[in-house]
Amino acid sequence: MSNNKRLQRPLLSKILVASEDVNKRIKQEWIESAVVLKRERFEIAGALFDCPDDALLSQQEVIQKVEAYLGLTTKEETVNVDTTE
Repeated sequence: MSNNKRLQRPLLSKILVASEDVNKRIKQEWIESAVVLKRERFEIAGALFDCPDDALLSQQEVIQKVEAYLGLTTKEETVNVDTTE
C-alpha cells in the first residue's frame, strides 16, 4: 500500500504542474486574445514588451503587467515593503 502512495504523489504533482501550464499562454497568444481581458492589443503588447516571446504567462500575471503598464495601480501597491520611501 505504501508503494502505491509513493507512486501516486509524483503523478499528482505532474498533473498539477500540467494543469497550471494549461491556463498559461505565450505572449503572442495573449496579444491576440486581448478581448478576453477587455483591453486593446497594443495595451497587451506594451505591457508584455519585456517578456520573452516563448515565456508562458498566466492570466493573473498579464493582468498585473497591464495594470502596471497603464498606471492603474497606485504607488503604494507597487512599492516594496522594505523600502524607506
